[in-house]
Amino acid sequence: MRSFWDPQGIEARSFEIIEELVGKTPGYRELAPEERAVVCRVVHTTGDLEMASSVRMGPGAVLTGIRALKKGTRIFADVKMVQVGINVSRLAKLGGEVYCLIDDPAVVREAERQGITRAAAAVQAACPEGQVVAIGNAPTALSALCDLVERGHIQPALVVGTPVGFVGAAEAKERLVNQDVPWITTCGTRGGSAVAAAVVNALILLALDAGSAYSR
Repeated sequence: MRSFWDPQGIEARSFEIIEELVGKTPGYRELAPEERAVVCRVVHTTGDLEMASSVRMGPGAVLTGIRALKKGTRIFADVKMVQVGINVSRLAKLGGEVYCLIDDPAVVREAERQGITRAAAAVQAACPEGQVVAIGNAPTALSALCDLVERGHIQPALVVGTPVGFVGAAEAKERLVNQDVPWITTCGTRGGSAVAAAVVNALILLALDAGSAYSR
């Protein structure tokens, strides 16, 4: 029996329980192993089994994200909470880095000039062509990203778009799933920075050929 005080044992047991319970979610067993790993990581991070039915993934998006990370592709984060939630030591092994421009003075000035959120201005400033984009907080950031894609300015390697909230979040996510880019998102108002980071961390583990996305 695993010790209650053993962190590795606790996590291993947690994922055993999650896999058992989430396995009852309609459609879960039809997912590819890599996709199931992403779903379980989100459930583990949130402690919410209902998130298993909320995660949505475009065709081939998980494998596309894994390939991008293996190439050392940069990750743009909409807010600091997403940035700090990503395991940068593991990411560095792939030659990648994560960055956020939300506090950049030029971004702050541009947001004030346009009368938009700093998160939206940060997306405009980054213009993350060919990058992995992780948006977990601001619906306006995801909307700004969709604007850039629709205008043909960028083609991200993958968009993890899980902004949370009751104003614009669901609409921004529905807009994302209609873009011609690889995407991973969550339904409706649910999501958040921790969810976006969890998705990216699962992909990093898979890119490292760790065998699964279940271990820290």
